[in-house]
Amino acid sequence: MSLAHVCWRSYCQFLLGWLAVMGWLGATRSLPLIAQTKNDSDWIDLFDGSTLTGWTQRGGKAQYTVADGVIVGETVANTPNSFLCTEVEYADFELQLEVWVHPELNSGIQIRSQSIPDYKDGQVHGYQIEIDPSDRAWTAGIYDESRRGWLADLSRNPKARYAFRQSQWNQIRVVASGSQIMTWLNGVPAAELVDEMTPQGFIALQVHGVGGRQDPLQVRFRNIRLRPLTAASDISEHSPDHQQLTPPSGKVFDANARIEKIVSGLQFAEGPTISPTGELFFSDIPANKIHRVELNPVTDHVFSDQSGNSNGLAFAANGALIACESGTRVVARLSDNRRTVIAEKFEDRPLNSPNDLALDGVGGIYFTDPRYGDRSSMALDFEGVFYLNAQRQIKLIDRNLKRPNGIALSPDYQILYVADHAAGKLYRYDVRKPGEVGPGQVIADVGSDGMTVDAFGRILVTWGQEVIVLLPTGEIVDRLTFPESPTHCELHKNWLLVTTPTSVYRVKTNTQSLLGTE
Repeated sequence: MSLAHVCWRSYCQFLLGWLAVMGWLGATRSLPLIAQTKNDSDWIDLFDGSTLTGWTQRGGKAQYTVADGVIVGETVANTPNSFLCTEVEYADFELQLEVWVHPELNSGIQIRSQSIPDYKDGQVHGYQIEIDPSDRAWTAGIYDESRRGWLADLSRNPKARYAFRQSQWNQIRVVASGSQIMTWLNGVPAAELVDEMTPQGFIALQVHGVGGRQDPLQVRFRNIRLRPLTAASDISEHSPDHQQLTPPSGKVFDANARIEKIVSGLQFAEGPTISPTGELFFSDIPANKIHRVELNPVTDHVFSDQSGNSNGLAFAANGALIACESGTRVVARLSDNRRTVIAEKFEDRPLNSPNDLALDGVGGIYFTDPRYGDRSSMALDFEGVFYLNAQRQIKLIDRNLKRPNGIALSPDYQILYVADHAAGKLYRYDVRKPGEVGPGQVIADVGSDGMTVDAFGRILVTWGQEVIVLLPTGEIVDRLTFPESPTHCELHKNWLLVTTPTSVYRVKTNTQSLLGTE
């Protein structure tokens, strides 16, 4: 920040205090906005890197300190949400900052927020840019603190959710101009909102209340800067570039598609999934292992040799690995070298053998629970499809399939696909809301062992010795035969990764994954 900016900011803060002392100013929100007096191209550092000058704490009693050029917010037990608020208000602006948050603490950045005596005794309220390290990972979604709740979440924006970096610094960018608010997370477009309720207000750094929890958790903020926009600013230069996805007109697989074996010597491979950092993970069920494969160049590692005979795997957006452990008969969450069982019983009876799963974007998990092999220890009298919500409550979705196996959700999370492996049928369920679906409809005579969907909503299923491509209606539009019978498949950019009993293969496609292409 230039010397001129420092002097101007100091003068504004002095003027604000002097007017308040003289009784000419009832509240800081009536001061003429700096955004109206500064050039659009000028950036203002809201944090000087060493003190909390220009900030005021409201709400709870969380601790705010400065260390190594970082504002550190630390939780305190039995106090409500705390807010470190700018003493100046802003209307139209571009805001950039970096945040780091403890994996068990959600937080937020208030913009255009208020604290006035006649609203809940001065409680801070207004737009909040969420900081969410949970499995759903809605960081950079837009919430309305102490008013209306969620206004623009990330439930249907997997690219933004998977842009979050757990236990690392994340860059958040916000553009607010008139009634439009837009956010980005690590350069990825996140949320957009058109709302006219609050045109201006302060910016604040939240430390969320943690109830009676005694051990302190931290959220950290650095490189906090703001660029005022004039009322007449053309915000088209800031708007996200939304590219409409148009399905390619040709086949998913070329006629001369090259199928490459990248891993061999396995006992029975299953459950391929891609980590947020672009590595392939898969299960070798009888070997009791989970493998981690770097893809460029291909390097195979054993991630776990005590996998509970895991089958289906999926990564939450925050990097937690969710595993269907067929041997231990549970669904487990693996994160930070810690394994947590998140589903093991239905109506106080052990599950059969969780097989495959699909994450729904709001923190919930759909999973199948068949039983292969010895059935003498089955406690349930059916093989079902279940939903596990973010609060770890389990709900039965369907108990009438013979042996449900592969499962997937459409790109917009509005359709659930389940394969009945024993019956040789592929079912479609319309999702009414998380954990609630309409009646299952058979759309194809395909009993897939595993499946995935591409960015255009087409379903790629493993069946027999093929990967078969279907439209959401069940119409088959392409197929490719493999050297061995595929057990499961997963798209990574424009590559299809396929597990078989003994090997893992990959093949270039003419489609792309939900998270994009090369």
